Amino acid sequence: MRGTVINLRFTEKEVNKNITVLLYIIFIGPFSIALFLYGFFPLVNYDDTKATQDNVPKFIENVRIKTNTLYQPMVKRLIIMVIDALRWDFITGSVGKVAMHVTSSLLANSSACLLQAKVHPPTVTMPRIKAITTGTIPNFVDVALNFGSKPISSDSILFQVKKAGYKSVFYGDDTWLTLFPSVFDRYDGTTSFVVTDFTEVDNNVTRHLGNELYSNNDWSVMILHYLGLDHIGHVHGPFSSLIKTKLKEMDNIIAKIQSKVQEWNQNNDSTLFIICGDHGMKDSGGHGGSTVSETVVPFIAIGGECLQNHNNFKEISQIDIASTLSVILGVPIPYSNIGTVFVDSIYDLPIAKKLFILYYNAKQVFTHFQQLVDYKSQYAYQKYMDAVNLHNAWLNTKDNPNDMTDDIVSSYQTALKGMKEMLINSAIKYDFQLITVAISFLSHITCILMGKVFSKPVSLKNVAFFMVSNILSLVLVNYFWSCEDISLLHSKSLTTIVIVLCIIIVSIVNSCLLASIKDFNIFALEKTKNGIGTWLLAFGALLHAISLVGSSFVEEEHQTWYFYWVTILVLLLYNSITKFFLHLQSHKNYQQYLQAQICIKLLLLLIGHRILRKLNSTGDKYANLPDIAGFLIEEETTFGMTIVLITGLVLLIWIDFSHEDKKYKQQSLILNSIASICIYLRHMCNNNVIKIPFYPESRGTYEVQIFLFLLAINTLNYIYRLTLTIKYNRIIFLRVTLHFIVQMWIMITAMLHQPYNLILLPFEVIFSCVLREIVKNDNTQDINTFLYAWIGNVFYFYQGNSNSLATINVAAGYVVIQSYVPFINGLMLLINTYSAPVLAYLLLIYHAILQHPYNTREIVSQISKTYITWRLLPVAIYTIIISIQRHHLFVWSVFSPKLLYEAVHSCIVCFITFIVLILITLQKAINHCER
Repeated sequence: MRGTVINLRFTEKEVNKNITVLLYIIFIGPFSIALFLYGFFPLVNYDDTKATQDNVPKFIENVRIKTNTLYQPMVKRLIIMVIDALRWDFITGSVGKVAMHVTSSLLANSSACLLQAKVHPPTVTMPRIKAITTGTIPNFVDVALNFGSKPISSDSILFQVKKAGYKSVFYGDDTWLTLFPSVFDRYDGTTSFVVTDFTEVDNNVTRHLGNELYSNNDWSVMILHYLGLDHIGHVHGPFSSLIKTKLKEMDNIIAKIQSKVQEWNQNNDSTLFIICGDHGMKDSGGHGGSTVSETVVPFIAIGGECLQNHNNFKEISQIDIASTLSVILGVPIPYSNIGTVFVDSIYDLPIAKKLFILYYNAKQVFTHFQQLVDYKSQYAYQKYMDAVNLHNAWLNTKDNPNDMTDDIVSSYQTALKGMKEMLINSAIKYDFQLITVAISFLSHITCILMGKVFSKPVSLKNVAFFMVSNILSLVLVNYFWSCEDISLLHSKSLTTIVIVLCIIIVSIVNSCLLASIKDFNIFALEKTKNGIGTWLLAFGALLHAISLVGSSFVEEEHQTWYFYWVTILVLLLYNSITKFFLHLQSHKNYQQYLQAQICIKLLLLLIGHRILRKLNSTGDKYANLPDIAGFLIEEETTFGMTIVLITGLVLLIWIDFSHEDKKYKQQSLILNSIASICIYLRHMCNNNVIKIPFYPESRGTYEVQIFLFLLAINTLNYIYRLTLTIKYNRIIFLRVTLHFIVQMWIMITAMLHQPYNLILLPFEVIFSCVLREIVKNDNTQDINTFLYAWIGNVFYFYQGNSNSLATINVAAGYVVIQSYVPFINGLMLLINTYSAPVLAYLLLIYHAILQHPYNTREIVSQISKTYITWRLLPVAIYTIIISIQRHHLFVWSVFSPKLLYEAVHSCIVCFITFIVLILITLQKAINHCER
């Protein structure tokens, strides 16, 4: 333990200063990340000042055309039925053909047109509604705003419909009402976030259909947004038997509406019925990523003229819907639209009308295109001019010859496609000044953490470095302040002034801390006796951060951690085997026995890893491979799931019982047993495990409420125990408090986890205890810090998480509370998603305090410093990587979701570390009171 003594040789003053620096970095880290996110996730760069346009173009050059004849409404009524998370194969696959019999028959006899709509990520509802109604690519950060969307201020098809005097009605997802608060004449919204509700959300829509179809004839546009299919996917996945039942329900509703639409059309009351999905659904049930199953959805038109080949589905983009429906309704295309009209796939248009619509669409998109730098040199511009000139020549030619029309149509379509692609690629405008400031701050605090701060002697070198750092910081801030095109500084608001002042203050403080660094090292570079040095673990962490430059390493990040984990276990096994044979020659029986035990434990850990990595298939490339969770879910009986759940609960009870104080063991056993029963009953109510005979029907609400009541009792009990601890044995205050936090964290995550994932909680505790026992004689705490951090990452991916937003288990947010309360729902999602990394950190601190009960402040400050460094180093490197890769093809589908994950993970780690530092400060205060 000689190295440990050296590492902990700190004075009281040095410890206090280290903790002060840690607290500073805990606040500045999230602040810097927030600045980077603000600068990286831009707004769509379209001018909405012309959103009130009320005319379509009436001239091509100097030739008059009959606009009033060529641009007339094609229908009197439009019905849009959005089925949330309707995958392409739900219509074209075997399940769709059986469950949606009416829809399939309509497609088969050409009574309906089926188009393949491509969706841009992020594949969540609110951005997709924006795309459908405005014809623009929403900002990626809308994925975070999906839980609290604001009204759309830009032009939209619904705005133009209302301006034209048409009446609109809406029933379904209340996100529409939030985005368009004053558009609909009649409406009834349903919250979309209670994912455990499969029926009421849809019944609330369907109950209005009778009145609107048969009684009310005053509307022109009706929008229906059904949510049940999406909710079933989140909870049970796309292969659940409930999916087929829900598709049959949707098919019956389609049949009911189609029957009335057919009647209207026969009576010359022209109506078009659109069925589409806002996004798809991943095989795991979630969405938000960029896989094919999430980004390809069906677009069905009933009531038009199907002009397509059934063996070759036409591909459209979701942003094309706004312009197409605008033309069908005869209203102006939304000004912000960059989509392409595809009316000719639904209706057989006269050639003059078809050309005019293409001209109007191309001219409207061209208003955005000509704002690009050097747009005249682009091929799309040349094709646009060719199309306009050919169209003009065609209009001036007597009898309008047909041999020119194909070239005109082809030129318009090529121009529209090229302009749309360039506008999508150039719609992003980064606040690169903010990005630079954020990267600078993250680099500063990472260097501060790596160095030994507050050297006692103030040398000339320190003073010079301080002055240079301050000058560079002031130059950076001045550059930031003087920049005219940065959106943050357009409004001289109080918020802006506060942010700039914070930037100035942080720059100065960072410079002071950097100037006071005595020695610069990376995680205390030194080797240990067993050959596995901190340098190796630090190098692995650095290599992982650098590997994120490749999109495949981001998508398959779990492979990196699995490789690291197996490597560490194999190296430890090799080391133990070597020691075993050395002691065999020296006839040290006890040491032989000890090393043999270690070898067996490491072999069991390797076997456990091989099994647990197959619990949930994750990543992108191999996410569709069979896994244990899929087998348990698809099993005809619930016997396997029951065994896994009971095993996990029993192990949790045993672990807590074995670590509890003797006089509280019986109390802990009773409390944990009742809590485990509540968890079992909660999953039983969801038909995941074997039912208990004669147990009354329940939705699981009361069981969760009883569980929460037990948590409250446990909290009151620990408060009483803490008062006794402060009174009689103050030195164990921190240990008792951390034991309570770990216990509460495990209990809450056990309730939130899927039944097959609950087994991960006891195994993570067991893995960490075994490794702690194996490396307890190593020289530094840094080794344990890295090992626990890696354990947290490995179990994070065991759980099925990935860098795709689609793997977030939204259902976990509604276990504790069945209604939509954003703070509680979001908190539950964070707890469920990051349960493994947080548990690993808490176990690290708890075990370190058990091993070193008399110098806890030194130990915790050292661990926290290393842990925060390990967390912020990859964030700092990744911000540089994503800034360089901001024009990469996969920047929004791969790199940006990873950035959100890293940001949230870092903020959570900073918050948990802050709580621990508060506790050690309280421990110090209590100890001083005792003296």
